[in-house]
Amino acid sequence: MRTRKLSLAWETMLFGPALILLLIAPTLAQQTPTTSAEHESGASPVVRTFGTEGGYRTEVRSETRGTLSQDDRRQVSLLAAQLFQHVDEARRALDADDAKQARREVDKGREAIKAIRTLLPRTTVHTRTTAPDGAVIYEDEREVQEDDVPMYEGMLHVRTMAPIVTAKRDAAEVAGVQLLGTSLLSTEVTVDLNTAEAQLARAARALDGNKPEEAAEALTEAQVRGVAFDYRKEDTPLAEARDAIWLAKRALEENNAIQSRANLEIARQRLKIYREVLPEDRRQEVDQLMGEVSQLETRLRQQGTRPTSQAEQSSLSGAVTRWWDQVNDWVRRSF
Repeated sequence: MRTRKLSLAWETMLFGPALILLLIAPTLAQQTPTTSAEHESGASPVVRTFGTEGGYRTEVRSETRGTLSQDDRRQVSLLAAQLFQHVDEARRALDADDAKQARREVDKGREAIKAIRTLLPRTTVHTRTTAPDGAVIYEDEREVQEDDVPMYEGMLHVRTMAPIVTAKRDAAEVAGVQLLGTSLLSTEVTVDLNTAEAQLARAARALDGNKPEEAAEALTEAQVRGVAFDYRKEDTPLAEARDAIWLAKRALEENNAIQSRANLEIARQRLKIYREVLPEDRRQEVDQLMGEVSQLETRLRQQGTRPTSQAEQSSLSGAVTRWWDQVNDWVRRSF
């Protein structure tokens, strides 16, 4: 069972090989400040019952011990940042054939995870299923803990994130990042503790077995699979595509096919960048729009400087207006 992911918005800017992460106001900062003593408190048990009365019934009872204050959240994110600094230092040590230093860094990373686990609340989940006669036919109890940790406030910086972005790019996990040389994206950065913990344990075993290549592979996996970039907010390429489409529409209304085509090309390129940071299941409608834009570009290129008729101009303007509405809707939904 996974509790609700704590999400924070960050703006990530890539200038060539450099990575500059700028802080914007975190959503959690809008909550009422609490004290660290809150970490010791617990919530009342939550009981949910499934099934019809008089039939088979399943009761799920969950009880959480501990909560996170604002300051505790900062501690967790600081430790998460430290964790991936140790991962990067371990990789560097392996590159320098210093297995002992690599093992020390791996151990430090595991200590950081242990500290995070100590801070995070734990939930006991008890599940029981009864038959119509009241007999218990299934029962289970287990303890679960949040395994997704958001990077928070000033914890995001070049030293922490640049190696992760590089590893993900090399693994084709974020194929679009290298395209964003001058683009600004708002994103959420989340650490998957379970994945990072498993890969560090694997790296430790590999180092103990004198298998530095396997250890290096595990550390890379920790960076690639242990950190997720979730692009949700408005980004510059999408906003630029919307504006370019609007300019293309204005140019069509003025019977300026050359200027319209130039703006459509800009829009298509920006949509291409936007597409690259989307999950696979959300790329289809962007692909369709890019295809329609490309078709109109080809049509305007073939037309050259020949003026269009009033009816044709109205039809094309209507299509471009529809595209603008569609992209503007994507922008609105990103907030």
